Amino acid sequence: MKLLNTASLRSLQLGSVALATSALMACGGGGGLATGTVSGTAAVGAALANASIQLTCKNGSGSTTANANGAYTASFKFDGPCSITATNGSITINSFASGSGTFNVTPLTQLLLSYLAGELGTTVDGLIAGIATNATYQNAVTNSTLIANAENGVAKLLQSMYGVTLSTNAFLTTSFTPGQPGADADLDALLAAGAIGSNGQPSTALVNAAIAAGAAVGNPSSSGSSGTGAATGGTGGTSGT
Repeated sequence: MKLLNTASLRSLQLGSVALATSALMACGGGGGLATGTVSGTAAVGAALANASIQLTCKNGSGSTTANANGAYTASFKFDGPCSITATNGSITINSFASGSGTFNVTPLTQLLLSYLAGELGTTVDGLIAGIATNATYQNAVTNSTLIANAENGVAKLLQSMYGVTLSTNAFLTTSFTPGQPGADADLDALLAAGAIGSNGQPSTALVNAAIAAGAAVGNPSSSGSSGTGAATGGTGGTSGT
């Protein structure tokens, strides 16, 4: 039997390593991705207790289950941004995360997506799906100034249409606990005013108004601008904490 020489053996070894590496990457092995943590609260006024939380990111994905207070934490290898979906029975609410940090899932984040969809000239479903694949959408949802302006625009709509002034405009990233004053009380007030339904979804009139308001702002991310959404009262800002 003819033995392989050293050079041939080395070539086969290197080829095997390359094939194994390619197979690992194709199977979502997460090579090169850093481990990060996304946390927050899923609530519609009442906590979404034990809700299923799914995160789908630019690179990588993760899932977890919220606790009895709707609080969730997911640590996994990913590269943001990520879409976030919380499901509890018949209730499904969406949100997004620019990267690691605190990112809530509430009717307000669902409404924020409607505003951003209008601003970006797409649908809510298109925006949610595109967060993992579309560079324009990824740039938008990681632009802290654009997001803060959009939050301010949403807050302005809620005040003008329903007379509800939010305790903070930074509702995407402000930590809160259901049943306590602050952000959760805002959700209770919106539910009482008819701005959101028992299923956690914003009213049709509010969604349409948010899409129109976003469309009026246009798509500043495509030209490299940081956004010019209308500002209103409350505390702005969207960086994860």
